[in-house]
Amino acid sequence: MNKTQLQTTAASLVGVAAGYAAAHDWLGLGVADWTTILGSIVAAGAVIAPAIVTRAKALKDTVGNMPATTVVTDKATADALPDNPDVIAATPAIVAAIKQSGDQSATGATVR
Repeated sequence: MNKTQLQTTAASLVGVAAGYAAAHDWLGLGVADWTTILGSIVAAGAVIAPAIVTRAKALKDTVGNMPATTVVTDKATADALPDNPDVIAATPAIVAAIKQSGDQSATGATVR
């Protein structure tokens, strides 16, 4: 589905839900009021959802940009951040090296 199809579908669903709520006289509000309320909820969801979905990738990108840090992550995330050379995909060799260094860690940190 493209953006236009999603917007048209969402607008239709808001209209149907607003009509249903107004017909049942919920909270004594009319169709215009319910359309405003439901439209606002849909708009807020459209703004919040991408932030929630992309927060892990954004965190990896931010940490990868910090001095003297490297983020080891999955291949898809590393490929999605090509401009950040400090975000790398985990390979068997990297995982083994991390586990080995964790076993010898002065802090006692355990890597699994």
